[in-house]
Amino acid sequence: MTFPVVGLITGDWARAVYENEGRKLGVGVKFGSSHFSPDQLIEFSKDCQLLCVEPDLISISVIKTVERSGVRIYPSSKTLEQLSLIEKTPVTGDCFSILIARSAHNQIACWPATLVTNNLTITPPPGVSNDQLEQIQLSAFKLVAEIDLIGAFELLVDAADYKKLVKINWLTPLAQYWSQIGSITNYFEQYLRALLDLPLGSTNATKEFIITGKLITDQSSDDYRPYLHLMARNPDLKFDQSSKQVGIAGSDLERLLTEIIHAQQYYSGEIDE
Repeated sequence: MTFPVVGLITGDWARAVYENEGRKLGVGVKFGSSHFSPDQLIEFSKDCQLLCVEPDLISISVIKTVERSGVRIYPSSKTLEQLSLIEKTPVTGDCFSILIARSAHNQIACWPATLVTNNLTITPPPGVSNDQLEQIQLSAFKLVAEIDLIGAFELLVDAADYKKLVKINWLTPLAQYWSQIGSITNYFEQYLRALLDLPLGSTNATKEFIITGKLITDQSSDDYRPYLHLMARNPDLKFDQSSKQVGIAGSDLERLLTEIIHAQQYYSGEIDE
């Protein structure tokens, strides 16, 4: 049995991370732009075992045409049509992020919920009972089974009412970085495993809390200089320049928040020590 090739139609940012995860699995990843006619997408798929597309880039009508040609393409038009029937509620406040994956054999893996607030993510959300977190996950499990999801996505729901769906993200979720630094299996590896119907990996967190924060460049400096102070102050900090984020994991939530907020303020030039 040879290693498969997966065709991905997504934005430029995702290319490096999926290439890296595919390389570790031995899986080939072939990338395409969003400018495909149905015939071009069918031609692109010829040396791929399956295609995975960002629904914001490829319309349902194109996906249907490709499906009729016999190409395996995910998410399927059926899945997208069912999701289009769910009302979405615009929210300006806090959200919960639920990352979840499902394979063709109906194996489902869901990460702990994440609070998305004020340029921060906190996993798991503080002050939320285990019963409520379990209900949020059960709702996500039910949804992905009903729509026959193959692959993975991120559900963003209203933190004040988790039954209100705000948005769905596919190949590049909003709260992806925490899974890269604080989960046994990160979102991008799991996405490929789910597409290929491989057994899914553990989504357990490696620490009690994982916090990430968005970074803003100090206009009077650069993105490299802050490392000298921040890495010396706390060697546990993790940085990702591709998505401009900083993260940390541990058990003392207050200390972790202090470290991330300090890193954000120092990085942006708001403070100088």
